[in-house]
Amino acid sequence: MALLFSGTVAYLNFWPQVTGMVIAGEAEAVATTQTRVFDGLWNPQRIFDELYYPMGIALMGSYVVIADSMCDRIQVLDGRENQRIGRPGRYGFSYFYSGAFADGYREQAMFMKPSGVFVGSCGSIIVSDTGNHSIRRICNEFVITIAGNGISGFQDGHENEVRFNQPHAAVMCPDGYIYVADTMNHVIRQIDPAGNVTVFAGAPGENSFYDGALLEARFFEPSGLYIADGILYVADSANHSIRRIENGIVSTVAGQPGEPIRFSGYFEGGFIDGLNNYARFNFPRDVALLPDGSILVADSLNHAIRVISPEGTRTLVGGGMAGRFHDSTENMRLTRPEGIATDGETLFISDTMNNRVVSIPLTERVLAGRPSRGEMLANTGLTVNSRFAFRGDIRVFLDDQRIDMGRVQPWIRRESILVPIRPLLESVGAYVHLNERNGELSIIIGDKVTTLTRDRDYFIMRGVMVTTLDELTRLFPYTIEWFPELSLITLYVPYDLRG
Repeated sequence: MALLFSGTVAYLNFWPQVTGMVIAGEAEAVATTQTRVFDGLWNPQRIFDELYYPMGIALMGSYVVIADSMCDRIQVLDGRENQRIGRPGRYGFSYFYSGAFADGYREQAMFMKPSGVFVGSCGSIIVSDTGNHSIRRICNEFVITIAGNGISGFQDGHENEVRFNQPHAAVMCPDGYIYVADTMNHVIRQIDPAGNVTVFAGAPGENSFYDGALLEARFFEPSGLYIADGILYVADSANHSIRRIENGIVSTVAGQPGEPIRFSGYFEGGFIDGLNNYARFNFPRDVALLPDGSILVADSLNHAIRVISPEGTRTLVGGGMAGRFHDSTENMRLTRPEGIATDGETLFISDTMNNRVVSIPLTERVLAGRPSRGEMLANTGLTVNSRFAFRGDIRVFLDDQRIDMGRVQPWIRRESILVPIRPLLESVGAYVHLNERNGELSIIIGDKVTTLTRDRDYFIMRGVMVTTLDELTRLFPYTIEWFPELSLITLYVPYDLRG
């Protein structure tokens, strides 16, 4: 087990076996495979020794509970040991474990693609066993089924009479009532302490978007739940919105579905920060609350963690482009995050398609989020009405100053924006050095050195070292926005990262 630590984010590289969580300096570390999504598929044991498509995540004291979905198990990790609950099924030709449905002791019980975990009273764990269309409970190292029978469908009733359709999340109130995001039935279900299941909000089979009284409201693939002070928060995934249920009324906190996607039955998502009724999400999959009441959102297809407050929606981590972790929070890249949890001081993220869980300390800078497109444009002192001044060259601005790009200006080629490397990075204090012998380009920002390989990370055009705007965003801790209507690139760099 090796601890990798740099900047403000730490994580663990487990090989060959996951062994737990380590606290190092400001950052906590959980688990990661440190491999690409499809690495190791030819070796079933390698997959089972790692996280594989982690989804829901919850905190239980010093433990982190993870729905290790594609391994058909629940992992409970701390700094000393890890417990695995559930045994895998047969490893088949599809390169996935088959999963199964069995109650019993933790080493005999079986799950099928569990998606959600919730820590209930007395340390019990409520599991949304998605592939088994059931809600399970882990208590005293035994797994029992609360409701559902392994058959998909819709049916209210008692315990094993009940049918769900791919439930992704469940939460439990102090009074013992459990609320379930019955995802493909497009409803929120309620399980009372006696095991009776009824519809709490929405209408089964009716996927739409409508606020109002509980049974009049409509959802579309609700996938994440969080409950606090009697208020139920819902990540309404296919409606690209965050909903709230309070005093028998369903309302929308932020987001809304976009235009219908032809022939798909789904709506377009979006990626916009700003006022909550203007903000856009793209399949948000989980929600959590900060101590001040702000709502954290795992915005899966935007590859970002967002936060909603009365002032508006902003992006905390990631955003727009999928990728893997880099050396600081500012340039962290996620790939389809589907689970989040927080203790108020640290943010835990299931970085699902990167097969890892990472944690980030919630410092003031992280909570401030990155500036929105509107804020970045406002920083330049320009407006949309300035567009007529920008015919011709693409201009690059850092705050309100235009960067002198030298004799070669950025240009568009095959739908990619190409930018000269040296003038742009040197404008923010980076040191750029080219090794003429091997073509390696070294970029030094503070105490970090990034090496670019010629013809892979950058190339020579018109006698100048250039790369794409997307590559710059991937490599460096900068927020870069492209305004095509203005032929304008804006660059945001935190002041403590400037030379």
